[in-house]
Amino acid sequence: MKSPFSYFPDVFPVVFEGAKLMVNKGLSNHFQVSHTINMSSLTPSGYRFGATYVGTKQISPTEAFPVLLGDVDPSGNMNAHILHQFGERIKAKFVAQIQNSKFTASQLTTEYKGADYTLSLTAGNTNIINESGMFNIITLVEPIYFFS
Repeated sequence: MKSPFSYFPDVFPVVFEGAKLMVNKGLSNHFQVSHTINMSSLTPSGYRFGATYVGTKQISPTEAFPVLLGDVDPSGNMNAHILHQFGERIKAKFVAQIQNSKFTASQLTTEYKGADYTLSLTAGNTNIINESGMFNIITLVEPIYFFS
């Protein structure tokens, strides 16, 4: 018998070693929790607790703000994301990773949408004491004005 994947050579299942059990539960229209158990010999096995909150500020039928989501393992390592839209034109996103009670990664991105341009400011892993970090400014302009 021929494998069903031989008919579609570009489509095949993702192979991984071990097992993963995910349980998600919506506690309200705005709040959801998750429990994940991962067992593998290649990656660290363990348990993670996650939570997601989606706020009541409805921008469109598919977007609501603020959005807070994160997960934590039993040793206290945490990943967190915060997204919020301030008014019609300003959007902000903060991402942090904490391991061994220290910020190992953090990034703040703020985006402003004008009538024909977008301005984005990003600060990543900033540390004032060590004078280190990354700052990035990106501007996108509608090109039609340059050619008319």
